[in-house]
Amino acid sequence: MKNKVFLTFVLCIAFIASAINFSPAQASSPSAVFVTTITVNTGKDLSTSLSESCATYPTACSLRRAIVQARLLDVSARPVLIQFNIPATADEGYNAALQVWKLIILTTSDQYVFRDLAGGQITLDGSTQPGGRANNPKIILVGPGTGNKNALNLSNGSNNVVRGLAFQNFRVSLTLSSGSSLIENNWFGLTDDGTAPAWRDVNDHSQGSGYGGLEMTAAAADNTIQNNVFLGIIGNAATIRGNHNNFTDNYIGTNLIGLTPGKQTDPSLLCTPVDWYGGSGILVDGPDHVIGYNVITGIRLDVFESSSQPDAIWVESTCDRCSIQNNKIGVDSLGHDMGVCGIGIDITDGEQIDVLNNEFADTYRSAIFLNGSLYKDNTIRGNLIRRSTPWLAPASSAKPDNAILRYSGLPDAFENFNPAKVTSIQDLTVTGTAGDGNPCPNCIIEIFLDDDDGINEALQLLGSTTANASGNWTFTLPFALGNNQGLRTSSTTASYNTIPNMDAGTTAGLSILYRGPYYVYIPIIKR
Repeated sequence: MKNKVFLTFVLCIAFIASAINFSPAQASSPSAVFVTTITVNTGKDLSTSLSESCATYPTACSLRRAIVQARLLDVSARPVLIQFNIPATADEGYNAALQVWKLIILTTSDQYVFRDLAGGQITLDGSTQPGGRANNPKIILVGPGTGNKNALNLSNGSNNVVRGLAFQNFRVSLTLSSGSSLIENNWFGLTDDGTAPAWRDVNDHSQGSGYGGLEMTAAAADNTIQNNVFLGIIGNAATIRGNHNNFTDNYIGTNLIGLTPGKQTDPSLLCTPVDWYGGSGILVDGPDHVIGYNVITGIRLDVFESSSQPDAIWVESTCDRCSIQNNKIGVDSLGHDMGVCGIGIDITDGEQIDVLNNEFADTYRSAIFLNGSLYKDNTIRGNLIRRSTPWLAPASSAKPDNAILRYSGLPDAFENFNPAKVTSIQDLTVTGTAGDGNPCPNCIIEIFLDDDDGINEALQLLGSTTANASGNWTFTLPFALGNNQGLRTSSTTASYNTIPNMDAGTTAGLSILYRGPYYVYIPIIKR
């Protein structure tokens, strides 16, 4: 990576002390929005009864009893707000130093420690707790025992809200099967102060902070998951299933402010057991999701060196028409290049996926990995890719890693399609044609800046142009190239069958590096 900047732990803590993180939106006035309001007034988990309700115990209304009451309400008594007003005393779980309430949840014989939040139109809002810290979750839910119980299940209905909670020591913190719901301003797997993973077993970091932060089922649709933080999760930080869900503006693998303090800078220590432990990335399954504006960095698990580290974004074959855009992968919230230990975005057999304007830095494996015999019609444009060391060439892999790797399992016509060719660079004027052997009439040609360090990258998008019917094109550079700079292209088709059997909007790229009017530079790959 170029001009890599790293924060020390001391600077990070200073920044945390002064920074404002996500500001949980306050719930509207219950009288204006909610038909029923239930107030949790104790931090103690008084009973594991499946039937005790705050309607029966109004002066000892625990969260467990509040959930039982809410789920039993008739439709006419909804929407319902579960709010908090717990005394600020130590016996009620209050930590005066951090100004948070820790609710120690009892174990049950069921996998979930609470009853399902069922029926829809339930808002569970930790930010309603008076007092406490201003900008981060005040209510911390701590699971029992070894952390192998699940916490909350939004099992059905729609228009639910879970806001302003921190989850620790659970197997899966939140399961979502409902529709049109909002999950925002929560922490999954962070310590009380939000600076590190909350280990389920401090002596065995392979257990991480949990198996799953958020798990959505195939029934989840039209939900919004935003402004949450996921850290140290060993399964998937978030599993996005169902359809038409929006996963935006979240931090994955970072502390509360999107940083990775203690991240190693020595290349020999990157992605080793002494490196920052960010946990896993996310999995996207099902059509029409939007994955945007997330910071995903520091991804690493405590696994054997020969094991594969998790992808930042793993896109399953069912993710047709998904949009993955404007994410920072390997880049922290302050724009520092930090890296991830697996692939950046992994797409196998997907169709009609838009991968747009993402930023990648030092992905340990390929930034964008494409594979599968059913892969087709995907648009990959505007992505910036930086790497500080040569791409790896594992002996077990059919191809070495690359900025955009078209792997060996793809349809041959797409795998071998040559992006646009530069024929001349004269001052600011670039001319070119279609790639050798691959006519590309009316294709959109993107022009990326790279340097001559022998590493395939896309350091800056200089702009785009459209080829004519013969595949010829011209482009005016915004500035003259330096002595060590060159250009790479990508080509996006304008009609069906330009790439055989693939539709308009299919992108092939990146090209080799072109330098000057007479030079073509092909990086040497050591095998």
